[in-house]
Amino acid sequence: MAVINAGEYSQQELIMLLNNMSDEDIEITGLCGQRYVACGWKNHKRLILKGVPGNNLAAFADGPEITVHGNAQEGVGNTMSSGHIQIHGRVGDIAGYGMRGGELFVKEDAGYRLGIHMKAYNEHKPIIVIGGSVGAFAGEYMAGGTMIVLGIDTVHPLVGPYCGTGMYGGEIYLRGDYPLRHIASNIEKVIMSGKELDNIIDYLYRYSIYFKYPLEKILDEPFTRLTVKNIRPFEGLYAGFVS
Repeated sequence: MAVINAGEYSQQELIMLLNNMSDEDIEITGLCGQRYVACGWKNHKRLILKGVPGNNLAAFADGPEITVHGNAQEGVGNTMSSGHIQIHGRVGDIAGYGMRGGELFVKEDAGYRLGIHMKAYNEHKPIIVIGGSVGAFAGEYMAGGTMIVLGIDTVHPLVGPYCGTGMYGGEIYLRGDYPLRHIASNIEKVIMSGKELDNIIDYLYRYSIYFKYPLEKILDEPFTRLTVKNIRPFEGLYAGFVS
């Protein structure tokens, strides 16, 4: 495994070095806000990051496997097509923006606008699992994929205001209690348990393995599945065409 100390390079030098390396396994230490790590990568390289990677980690990525031992800043997995990201901490705003595939697992909290514009196509179905709470506008304009919010050891409300605003596809699973007033009016809420969770149990199990949290404790609380009632939530705001 190649090991790089990010503190020895400028922002531009670090990204150029990473993009030109042939190593399949790379560890980067000393990260402190360096942006665009693994941005646009179309490969299956494995990255271990220590410190705090900056904005747009793995933006537009297609395939890499990334583990962050620390927090991450804004835009993690922005427009990601495939790959796997684990964050052993928390993430900032707009994580998973426009994700079209791949996986994002976060041990703790996420900021505002998590997973907005997420979408699925063909066999590509993005998945986001957040161990803590999420900020306002989670799932805004969501068109596909799956988001799971577990609320483990968080002091904040499970979801911030306007969750699911403008959503017209996909699904959000909330574990435990959440403020009803924070859920958009166009969203249908169904309590799930037991066999009804079979389609997400693998993700819950993997969260428990990645972050060493007992699966049975995750399943102690009921889950609520959020889906859209009307796939054209703003239809009434626009004039229709007259034939």
